[in-house]
Amino acid sequence: MGAILRWLTGACAAAVLSVAGAAAQSFPQKPLKFVVGFAPGGTADTVARIAADALSGEIGMAVVVENRAGAGGTIAATSVAAAAADGYTLLVNATSDVINPIINKRAGYDIETSFVPIGLLASSPNALVVPASLAAASAKGLAEAGRAHSGALNYGSAGIGTVSHLAGALFCSLAHVRCVHIPYKGTAAAQIDLLGGRLDFMFDGLASAQGNARAGNVRMLAVTSAQRWPAAREVPGMAESGYPGFDMLTWFGLLAPAATPAPVVSRISEALVRGLRNPEVRQRIATIGAQAGGMTQAEFARYIRAEKARWRKLFADGLVRVDE
Repeated sequence: MGAILRWLTGACAAAVLSVAGAAAQSFPQKPLKFVVGFAPGGTADTVARIAADALSGEIGMAVVVENRAGAGGTIAATSVAAAAADGYTLLVNATSDVINPIINKRAGYDIETSFVPIGLLASSPNALVVPASLAAASAKGLAEAGRAHSGALNYGSAGIGTVSHLAGALFCSLAHVRCVHIPYKGTAAAQIDLLGGRLDFMFDGLASAQGNARAGNVRMLAVTSAQRWPAAREVPGMAESGYPGFDMLTWFGLLAPAATPAPVVSRISEALVRGLRNPEVRQRIATIGAQAGGMTQAEFARYIRAEKARWRKLFADGLVRVDE
């Protein structure tokens, strides 16, 4: 009886694998959807659209982008976690999707258990920017101006728990400056208030920061990478600016709902890696100040685990606080 049961179990498993494999071979049969947790016009949205074009070219099927902004990306993440696990609805995650469940136990998802990783799309630092009307010429200068100010410095972000928020919180903590955080539904909305003089500073996406700096609207004081970033070598890193250990990259990846069949995930991942290795695609990503990804599924899974552990430690050590 035991031998028969083992045979039946093995046969059923083989049948399931065969069906899943066949499904992967015929995948996709309809357009795929990338869900982005931030408003159009920001770095997350731009990366998503470049990656969608790259994947579409490899799988021969349209990939559409849907923006579901709000709650620092949580609205998009929970919607994809609950979507049909068939490979057609995918999340373009940002670093905040790792952070949100750490700071909010009711986030409704976990980056590792609610999703299966597909691949890293791109990574980039943010840039500390101030309005051109503000006299500060460096991060230290901004801190000095803040301490001399009778009130508090206002800074905007793409939402609570995003890197643009937590970079601001860390800066205020290290610089011993009183600040007021104003969250938006993406960096594009915060930029409007920065340019209008209603914000004193923000940690903006590198590409938009560079564009506004070239137009004379803002001054770039530093980038949040540990060293100078290849796309902005003229701008010092925060560590070089007097804040050692300040290293915060915004990274964007592609995730599928947890129960998505492994053969389908592998097919998407392999196509994505091919697309991201295309020199034209890499150049498009470079033009927004980011570096293209290209990790395998296993490499991306390890990257997510390491990032989760790193952010947990930052919060546990009190170096980053969400109430700042």
